[in-house]
Amino acid sequence: MAEASKIRGSFNSTIIELRHKEAARQLKSDPQVTIRRADKASPYVLIDTKEYLRKLDDILDDTSKFMKITKDPTEALKSKLNKIIVKNNSVSKTVKFDKLTGDYSMGYCYGNIKTHKPGNKLRPIISQIPAPTYGIAKRLCTLLTPYVPSTFLLQSASDFLDILKTSNSKGVIASLNVESQFTNVPVDRTIDLIIQRIYYNDSTPALDMPEAALRELLEWCTEEAPFICPRGNKFRQIDGVAMGSHLEVLLANFFMGSIEEEVSKETEKPDIYCRYIDDIFIKTKNQAEIEQLRHRLQQASGLNFTTENSVNGSMPFLNILVKQTGESFNTEVYVKTTNPGHCLNGRSECPQRYKDSTIRRALTHCSTWKQIYYKNKKSSYLLLKNSPDIKREAMQKSHVSETVCGEDSLFSLAE
Repeated sequence: MAEASKIRGSFNSTIIELRHKEAARQLKSDPQVTIRRADKASPYVLIDTKEYLRKLDDILDDTSKFMKITKDPTEALKSKLNKIIVKNNSVSKTVKFDKLTGDYSMGYCYGNIKTHKPGNKLRPIISQIPAPTYGIAKRLCTLLTPYVPSTFLLQSASDFLDILKTSNSKGVIASLNVESQFTNVPVDRTIDLIIQRIYYNDSTPALDMPEAALRELLEWCTEEAPFICPRGNKFRQIDGVAMGSHLEVLLANFFMGSIEEEVSKETEKPDIYCRYIDDIFIKTKNQAEIEQLRHRLQQASGLNFTTENSVNGSMPFLNILVKQTGESFNTEVYVKTTNPGHCLNGRSECPQRYKDSTIRRALTHCSTWKQIYYKNKKSSYLLLKNSPDIKREAMQKSHVSETVCGEDSLFSLAE
C-alpha cells in the first residue's frame, strides 16, 4: 500500500473531475481494499486486503529466504557503511562515496500482482529507498555495469531482431528460462566473480577503489537488506538479491554472463544463443543439443532451467512471434492469449509515446508489409471496440455496416 500511495509529480489533469478524486480518496482509505500495481504491467489492481496480506505472509514464511528480526538495525548499518566509506575515500583518488548523514529507516516490503499468472500470485518487492544502502547500491551499479559480461546479453528487442535477420533459420529453436533468477542468485559466489573480473583479469581495467572496500559494500548492500512488512513485522533477506534493489539486475546479469562464458568454452556453441535477463533464445541442430545445453547450464550455475519448445517452428520471445520459414526467420508482434483486448481511450492523458507504440511495434517487429498492414488493421478494430463513441463516428463516416464491425467481428479481430 505504501508504494501505491506515493505522489508522482505535480501533473494537473484536465479530464479528472473533483468527484473522481473524491472517489479515489474514499477507495484509498478503505482498509478492506489494497491498491497495488500489476506485475510487468502498468495498470493498478484492487485486491482484498486480507487476501493480499495472506499471500505476502506465505512468501515471508519461507525461512530459507527471510529471517525475522526484533530490532531495527538501521543506525548500526549506517555506522558500518560510513566506516567503509571513510577507508575507501582515504585511499581512492577517483572513486569517492558521500558519507551517510541524516535519518534513514528500514526498507519496506510489498507485492505486485501477477495478473498474467493463474491465481494472481504476488511478486515480492523490497524497496530500499529509505534505507542507508540505497544510494550506495545505486552508485555501485553505475561503477560495475561496464564490467558485466555481455557477450550473449540482449539490451532490447531490436538486438534480438538484428540477430534473427542475419541468421539462417534451419534447425531447432527453443527458449530456456531461469526459475526465480533474482531470488536464487548465489550472492557470495557472484561477488567473488565480480572481484575476480575487476581485480584479477588482464582484459579489464581495475577499479580505483580497494578490493576489500568493494567487497564489503557489495555484501552489506545485498546480504543486509532489513525491511518491514505491512503487518509491521521486521525481516532480513538472507538469500538471493532483494527484488527492488539497484543491484538485482546487475548481479543476475553478472552471474549468468560469467556462467555463459564458462559453458561456451567447454561445449559447442549453438547456432544462436542470446539472453534477456532470465529468458534465453537458442537455435541448435537438434533437440538433444538443447537438453545437453540446459543440463550444462544447470550444472555450472546450480540454478534450475525450464525449456519451452517451439510448436511447428514457431514460438514467442520478447513480445516477438518468431517463425521458421524456409531459410530465414519471419517475425511479427506477439500478444499473449491472456490479453483481454482492453486499452486506454485515445483521448486519455496517457503520454503520446504509448499511444504511438502500437504502430511503432508493428513497423519494427513485423517482417513484411502485409503483416504490418494486418497488425495495424487489428489495432484499429481494437481501438474501435474500446471506444463506442469513436466506433459510432467511424461507422457514420465510412458507412461501415454493423455486420462488419459487430461485436463478434471485433472480438475475433482484436488481440
